[in-house]
Parts: sequence; structure tokens; C-alpha cells
Amino acid sequence: MNKHRRWLVLVSLAFCLAGCGRAAGTASVPSTAPAGTGLAALPPPHEMLVITATGDIMMHNTQIRAGYSPADGSYDFSGCFEYVSPLLHASDLVIGNLETPLAGKKAGYSGFPRFNAPESLAKNLKQAGFHVLTTANNHCLDKGYSGLASTLDFLDREGLLHTGTARSREESDRILIVDIKGIKIAVLAYTFGTNGLLPDNNRLFSVNYLREERVITDIARAKNEGAQLIVACLHYGVEYHPRPTAGQANLAAAFLEAGADVIIGHHPHVLQPTVVIRSGESGGGKTKFVAYSLGNFISDQRGLDRESSIILNLYFGIDPLSRTPYFNKATYIPIKTRRFWHEGSLSFQVVPVEAALTSIKTNRAPGFTRQEAAALEEAWTYVTARLDTNDPLWSLQPLAVPLQELPLLGKWAP
Repeated sequence: MNKHRRWLVLVSLAFCLAGCGRAAGTASVPSTAPAGTGLAALPPPHEMLVITATGDIMMHNTQIRAGYSPADGSYDFSGCFEYVSPLLHASDLVIGNLETPLAGKKAGYSGFPRFNAPESLAKNLKQAGFHVLTTANNHCLDKGYSGLASTLDFLDREGLLHTGTARSREESDRILIVDIKGIKIAVLAYTFGTNGLLPDNNRLFSVNYLREERVITDIARAKNEGAQLIVACLHYGVEYHPRPTAGQANLAAAFLEAGADVIIGHHPHVLQPTVVIRSGESGGGKTKFVAYSLGNFISDQRGLDRESSIILNLYFGIDPLSRTPYFNKATYIPIKTRRFWHEGSLSFQVVPVEAALTSIKTNRAPGFTRQEAAALEEAWTYVTARLDTNDPLWSLQPLAVPLQELPLLGKWAP
């Protein structure tokens, strides 16, 4: 990359300085008139495609115990996602980072530092609305190659797509491309490392390690295979740091320049800045988006910054004539992991903050304590202050409806 150009993109990313300009592809489509009518025909409408991304999906020991049913020895985590499931089902493509192996009961269920969640989590995530789970992260080898392979087996069993780890060289070489509304979307995933646990020499293919040359090559391969949108999920950065490092920014800039359209970051476990890169500031003259870290989606990590996060919605228009997708806007929904006691047992739940507060204020959330209401207010202030922006292409997504009415939302509007 031209060093001067790389520097301009880096500055834009690191300091979130968005320039002015119209989103790529938003120019009006010329009207055509039917022969002999003398009237101008309206252009066909632009379709909208919504890609949703969440932060790290973690399962600590406390969460595992909370999902256990002593009656039959089973595990069920569906209650954790009850109130965010309608938000995920409202999207066209939902991507999350699964930061725990599903190695099976024989490997022993465990939390930090060597994770292994019950395999029923895969079913619960599918039911919640996830379509793609990235598996390249620093915990993917916590239970060795067998745990890595079992994870993918359980995801396959539930019909969940995955990328970032592989059971064979052929699987590793495959680019995950999803067709949504006739648009081909490539999802790539890589990790900076695996906590010192390395694959056997004959299975080095099993983990996608974050190497700049490898990612750039994969981006080119995805384009050659027809991908019209490329989402690169990067497990990188420094844990609990609120701002991206220069290394994060440099890699994001390089991958945008190479042709990625969206960068989704994981691993820091806290929110980091997001930025819209206007057309002309990135490779290919397209408007693009970077989220350096989406924090935790669910975990039992403590502290306001580790319990509060967002659901990210990315809106792409589809030109009706060329069928070319273009970035339209991005919105965020503040969420918080709720840790509470229910019928004498510890429980966990991801809640959309604004909807929960609306329920409390309208006396439709009797289960929330006064302390929980205060914690939700703190989470709202924390998230909105960190992501406050005047950028018209990046904004808070209003959700001032009671939790009970979330299933009535349907698909996200443009």
C-alpha cells in the first residue's frame, strides 16, 4: 500500500475522523420511460440487506452451572437470549464470535482458563438467530485439536455456518461465502494466537492465524470467487483496553485497502471505537466500516465495561439494476449481560438496555430490582457516551418498546 494513503486511512481509523461525502452507490437510478407513453417510469426500488454482528460469546463456570437442569442432567441456555433473539431474527445475516470450544461432555465442561461449554449451546445460539459463528480465537485450542473438531461437528449438527478453524486442509482452504438476497457475502476469521497452545505440525491448517499476507490473499480469493461483500473478523488487540492499538489500526487499513468492506474486531472484551470510512478514503472507492472491538455479547466477566456492549446492524443497499451492494448506514443497540437470582438460582440474560428500561418505567418488568435498573442506566450512559457521533451514517438504533413487544418488530426497516 502507498505509505501516504495508508497513513491517511490509519489516522481516520485511530481517531475516528470521518470525512464528508455521500455513501457509495446512493446515486439515484435514471428513470426510463415506456415507449409511446410520454411518462417517466419510476426506477425499481432499492432492496436492503442487514448484517448483524455481536461480540464474544463466552461461557464461564458460573454460566455453565446456571444452565444445568438437575432433573435430567441436561443444559439449556435459551433463557440467556430470550430478549435479544427477536433482534437477531430481524436481521438477514447474524455473525458472532464463539469463544469456547464445544468439546463434548467427555472432555469435561469448564470455564476459564480452558473453556469447554456444553454442546447444547450450539442449539441455543441457532434458536437465538445466529447464522455464522467465527471460531478463530485464543481459546479455540483449549481442548486440543479434538475439541476444535468436535466444536465444528456440533455446529454442523445444528446448521450453523462457521469459519476460522478447520478439520482438514480442504476445509481450511474453503472461503465461507453466504448468498443473501442474491448477494454473495464472504466471512473471514483470524486470531492473533492461541494462548501458547499450538496445533500439531501435521495440523497447522486447523487455525487461521492472523498474518497480513494470508488475509490479503484470502480477500483476493474471495473476490475471485464472486464475493460482493467481504467481512473480515479479527481476533486481536489488547484485553480490556478501550482504544485500538496502532497494530490494530494498521491491519484494518491494510485489509480495507485489499478489498474488505467490513472489519469486525473481537478479543479486548470491551467496546472500542467504530468508524465509517467514506468512499475515496478506502480501497475500491467504497464506503466501509470498522468496529475495532464489539466487547462481550455474554460472559460472567465483571465490571461495567465488560458487561455492556452492543448489537451492531450494518445496512447495505442493493442497486436494482446492477445488483451491486453498497454501504447505506450502521446502527447500534446497547445491551448488557444481566446477572441475577431467579427462584434461588443464579441466572444470566442478555438484555437490550433501552427496552429493559422502558419495561421498568412502565411497570412491565417486575423481575428487575432497583439496583438492576440503576445498572442499566449506567450501561446506557457508558455505551452511548463511548459511541456518540454526529456521523449521519452511524447512529443509535431506537428501541423504546417494552421487552415483551420485541417479537413484534419483524425485519429491520431501512
